[in-house]
Amino acid sequence: MPFNLVTGLSEKALRDFVAINGGSPEINPRVAVSVHAPVLALRSEAHYLAAAPMITDDVYADFARDNDIRHGCQAKLWENAGGIVGLAVLRGERDGHTSAADRALFSTIAPFVRSAVRTQIALENAGAQLVSGALEAVGAAVFVCDAGARVAAMTGAATALLTNGQLRLINGRLDVPHPRDAALLRAALVQHGHGNRLLETVVIHGELGSLPLILDICPAPRGSWHFRFEPQLLVIARSVQRWHGQAGPILQQLYGLSTAEADVALRLANGEDRATIAAQRRVSLDTVRTQLKIAFAKLGVGREVELVSMLARLLQR
Repeated sequence: MPFNLVTGLSEKALRDFVAINGGSPEINPRVAVSVHAPVLALRSEAHYLAAAPMITDDVYADFARDNDIRHGCQAKLWENAGGIVGLAVLRGERDGHTSAADRALFSTIAPFVRSAVRTQIALENAGAQLVSGALEAVGAAVFVCDAGARVAAMTGAATALLTNGQLRLINGRLDVPHPRDAALLRAALVQHGHGNRLLETVVIHGELGSLPLILDICPAPRGSWHFRFEPQLLVIARSVQRWHGQAGPILQQLYGLSTAEADVALRLANGEDRATIAAQRRVSLDTVRTQLKIAFAKLGVGREVELVSMLARLLQR
């Protein structure tokens, strides 16, 4: 369960709940009786008892007995394709079963709690738009994603990446055309969605003869607790104009160019002829030709015009 706030229960009990997969309707009769119930429909001990034969594992019954929470009542407050938010009162043996008066009081209170939940969810969803709006001014290509890595908002520069086909959305999640790159991106997003990473850089190589797209994935700022509808991830695309003067080292890292090969390739793309490059680098013309030949092969281009086309954007100011 992505959000589970319980008062009066120990931290160990909460950890045990996670360990037994207590949020599953196949384990927990409390969850089972609300999955298909209408919003605000009251469920209590009689419903738990009726659902018990469908629960094949006694692990939750043992958990409820050990933590003295066998009785109570509950209602579903909100649901969408991403999940359910519910409210429950858990009662021990000393409290006993809920009475008709207890259930009537709960039914009176539940709609007000539902209003509060819906307000909180609306605020969290608005957070994605606020984050993308704040980043719009700096011209960054940023996708704001929820916990399931679905894109909740994006800046104009990010929209342009979808328009030109470098990135795409499948079922609301970021994807790329090449299967190898797509698998790499999906794996990174899943890890970040689980909260397992602080910052990761993913290189989308794309087609031969084109510059890669560099994506920085990091967690979005978050509050002390939330329903996980607030922004969870930021995916920031580093365009070639945002490589911050590191074109040479990045070409070396991505394509395996040597320092000399990267330098001569960038000089050629910048309009210098081979003789000038040789003189500036104090090497022979044959050395420059050899270095360019190797650079062409590593970059996946066959002619000078292809190299210039590929690297031209790196040299824009």
